[in-house]
Amino acid sequence: AYSLRFIHDVFFNGKTKDLPKTPHEPPRFMKIPVDILVVLCLVVGIIPAITVAPLLAVAVTSSLQDTLPKYSLAIWHGFNLPLMMSLAAFIGGIFVYLKRERLFKFYDKYIDRIDARVPYHYILDKVFALALIVTQKFDKGSLQNMIFYFIVVSIGFGLIGFGYGNQTLIGSRAFLEVDWISIIIVGIVIATTLFTVLGHHKRFISLGGLSAIGLIVALIFIKFSAPDLALTQLSVEVVTIILILLALYYLPQKTPRESTNKKLFADGTLSIIAGIGIGLLTLGMLSREHTTIGDYFLANAVSGGGGTNVVNVILVDFRGFDTLGEISVLAIAALGIFAMLQNLKLYAPTKDENGFAWSTDKHPQIMQTLTRLLLPLMLLVAVYIFLRGHNMPGGGFIAGLIAGVALIVQYLANGIAWTKERIKFDPQIIIAIGLLIATLTGVASMLLGYPFLTSAFTHLHWPIVGDFEIASAIAFDLGVFLVVVGATMTILVRLGKLSLHSHNISDTKGDI
Repeated sequence: AYSLRFIHDVFFNGKTKDLPKTPHEPPRFMKIPVDILVVLCLVVGIIPAITVAPLLAVAVTSSLQDTLPKYSLAIWHGFNLPLMMSLAAFIGGIFVYLKRERLFKFYDKYIDRIDARVPYHYILDKVFALALIVTQKFDKGSLQNMIFYFIVVSIGFGLIGFGYGNQTLIGSRAFLEVDWISIIIVGIVIATTLFTVLGHHKRFISLGGLSAIGLIVALIFIKFSAPDLALTQLSVEVVTIILILLALYYLPQKTPRESTNKKLFADGTLSIIAGIGIGLLTLGMLSREHTTIGDYFLANAVSGGGGTNVVNVILVDFRGFDTLGEISVLAIAALGIFAMLQNLKLYAPTKDENGFAWSTDKHPQIMQTLTRLLLPLMLLVAVYIFLRGHNMPGGGFIAGLIAGVALIVQYLANGIAWTKERIKFDPQIIIAIGLLIATLTGVASMLLGYPFLTSAFTHLHWPIVGDFEIASAIAFDLGVFLVVVGATMTILVRLGKLSLHSHNISDTKGDI
C-alpha cells in the first residue's frame, strides 16, 4: 500500500502545488548510497546462491558448530505457502490503497482522537507509586535495608531448595587431603576480613586490610596452580588501591557509628548464616562429579590456538568474541567516568584530622627519583609479560595493567603538569586504537573466508633469535593491551586531576 501510494503520487498524480520550496535533483553523492542498496537488492534477489550463500554458510557453521545443513537458495521454489502468503500481502496492500480515502476519514473521525500516551503514562505513574509505597514500607531508601531483605529472601529460597529432592548435600567426589598451609591461609583470610570489618570506621586501616586480603588471595591462586589469576589479582589490586587512595582524599578519615548494637547483632547473625549457606552450596557443587568444557580447552589449546597457556588461548581465541565485548564495555565505562568527572569540583580537606596543614613537599625527591628509574623497567616487564602470554602466564590484560600502573606512578610522584609534558598521548585515543585493532583482527579472518576472530599460527626462524611461534591472536591481544592501558589512565588521571580544582576550596572541619 505504501509503495503504490508513493509511485502514484510521485509519477502519476500530476505536479504538486503549494510547496514551500521548489523540488530539484539531489547531488550525485546523495544518490550513490541509494543506488548501492538498489543494486544489492537486485543482485541478491537474482543470484542468491552466489552472493548470500557463502555468508550464510560461515554464519550457520559458526553458530551450529557442525556441518552445514541442506538448504536451497533460488529465485523460484514453485507454488508453496510462502508464495501464497506473499500474494495475500500484495492483494491486501492493493485493497488498502484503493480504500485509502475511506480509511483516512475513519482515522480522522475516530483514531486521531485516541492518544496512547495518556493510558501509558497513567499506568507508569501507578507503577511508580506502587514501587514507592513498597520501598518506603521495607527498605525506606536505605541500601543496608535493601541488602538485608535481599539476603533474607535468598536464604529462604536456598532452604526451600535444600528441602526438595532426594540428593544429599555432599556428593560422592573424593576430598583432597587437608594441609596445614591451606588452613593457615584460610585462617589469615578470615582474621584479616574480620579486622577490615571491625575497623571500617577508619578508612585507611580498612584499605590496608583489603590490600592484605587481595595479596593472600593471589597466594591462594599460586598454591592451586593458577599463576595467570595470581598475576591478574596482583595487578588489579594495585590499580584498585590507587583508585581508592585517590577517592579517599575527598572523604573523611573516620566515619561515625550509625548502627545500634541491636542492628549490628542482626546484621552479623544474618551474615554468618549467609556465609554458611554459600559455603554449603559451594561444597555441594564441588563434591559432585560433573563434566566441564575445560577438558576441551586443555586438549585443543595447542592444536587449535597455538599456545600452551590455556587461559590466554581461551581469552584471545576460543572466547575471543567475549573478550571483545568485555574490552568494549571497559572502554565505555572509562569514557563514561571521564565524562562524569569532566567538570566536577569536589570539596577537599585543606588540613588533616588534627588540624595540621598538608605537607608543602607534594612530590618527595626520593619518590621522584625511584619512579623515574623504575619506569623503563616496569614498561620492559609489561612488554615481556605481553609477549610471553600465549605460552606462559601473562597476556595483554595483565601487561596493560602493569604498563598503566607504571605511567600512573609518574603522575603520583612527579605531578600532573610534569608528567603531561612528557607523556603527550591521549588515553582516549589509545582506547580507540585498541578497539580498532581488536576488531580489525576479527574482520581480517572474515575477509579470508573464516569465522570472525578465527586465529592462525605458524613457526618462524630468525637469525640469532632462532625458531619461535607467532600467532595472529597477538594482534587481538595488542588491542586488549591498549584498551586496558587507555582505560586505566583515563580513569585514574581524571580522578587525580580533580585535586587541581579542589586545593583552593576551603572547608569547615567535619563538613567534608
